[in-house]
Formats: sequence, C-alpha cells, structure tokens
Amino acid sequence: MKPMMAMLAALALGACSGSDKSSEVKQGDLGTGINTIDRQYARSAGDTWDAAVAAMKHYNLDIETDNHDALGGELRAHRGGGEKVRVRVRSLDDKNSDVTVRVEPGNRNMAEMIHDKIADKLGLKEAKSAFFGGNSAEGTYPIALATAVKGAEDASARLDLTVTNKQTTDDGAVVDARQINSTPVQFKMKKVSDGVKVVFIAGSEKSETNRDLSRRMKTEFENCCVARNN
Repeated sequence: MKPMMAMLAALALGACSGSDKSSEVKQGDLGTGINTIDRQYARSAGDTWDAAVAAMKHYNLDIETDNHDALGGELRAHRGGGEKVRVRVRSLDDKNSDVTVRVEPGNRNMAEMIHDKIADKLGLKEAKSAFFGGNSAEGTYPIALATAVKGAEDASARLDLTVTNKQTTDDGAVVDARQINSTPVQFKMKKVSDGVKVVFIAGSEKSETNRDLSRRMKTEFENCCVARNN
C-alpha cells in the first residue's frame, strides 16, 4: 500500500512541476537580453507594420513568415549569414504601437539598426541637427567624464528614456536617448578646466513640455552623480 501511495505522490508532483514550467513561457514572447530591443512608436499598428516590413527589405532580409492583422503580428526572417530575425508589432491603441526586435545570436547592433529604420520609415527619426531646436538646460560639475557618462545613462533609466547612441572622445561625450513617444533627448558633455560641462537638450522644437523635460534631465543627472560620489 505504501509503495503505491509513494508512486502516486511522485506522479502528482511531476505533473505539477511540468505545469509550472510551461506557465513560465509566455506565448509569443521574444525573450530578453542583449539580442532583444523593445520600443514604442506614436503610430498605429498598421503603419508600424508597414514600416517594419520596409525595414526588413531595406536590409535585404529574407522574410520567412508574415502573420499579422489590424492589431499587429510577427515577422520572421533571416540574414545571409544565417542569423534569425524576429519582429513583433503590437497595438497599444489607435495611435500607438509596441515593437520588439530580436536578432539571434546576440546581435544588438542589428536590432538597433532595424528599429532606427522603422523610425525612419515612420518619419520619427530625428536628424542630429534637430536637437538644436529643442529646449535646453546646462550645468558644470567637478566630476570625471566617465562619471558624467554613467550619470547620463542612469538619469535616462530613471526617466524611462531609451538610450539609442553613446559616443565618447578624449574631451567629451554624447548620450542620445528618446522618450516612449520617440521625443529625442541628448546629454552633451565636454571637459572644461573645472570638470565637465553638460548640456541637457530635449526635443526638436521649443515647448513647455520640452523645457520641463530638459530640467528633469538635469535634476536626475545631478541626483545620480551625487549618489555615486557619496
């Protein structure tokens, strides 16, 4: 009797374990990590889908599957070298959509390039010169350039900004990012005699919203740098 009860208990435990494991995998989940990048665009799912297809064609990717409807869908393709590319488009509402790009194995740069081309096709990619039309704030800080760059990245994370570009030279650095609605922002850093001068630029045109954003960038940057130096 006891052996039979032990066997039944083991079977029950195995069934529960299998159920828990399968529930951890979400249907259609593209995963996380260095090869997966998620962004949201201020465009409908239909427009974003067309832009995603155009981006795949621009990079000469061979599309294997194209399954979509009015609420979005998923593209699967591969590059000449065999890398697998998956793009998922999901409608958030009539005017906004979410896009996840995954490139295997671990090619974050290619995923960024696909996102940039999607933004370009949607008319949301800002030229570098466009930053000069936005609102700005500035400050000079007695810190190292590397500390300033890390402060810009941490401030971006606190403000829910997605970092899209980072460039560092001997005498300065630039960290570009964007809001969830694709508004561009920039932390422009330059070494000076008493530390690092930082210009916080928000948007491509002057507005009260962009002015407030540039000030919040400055505040969060200062909070991050102070916390790091203490």
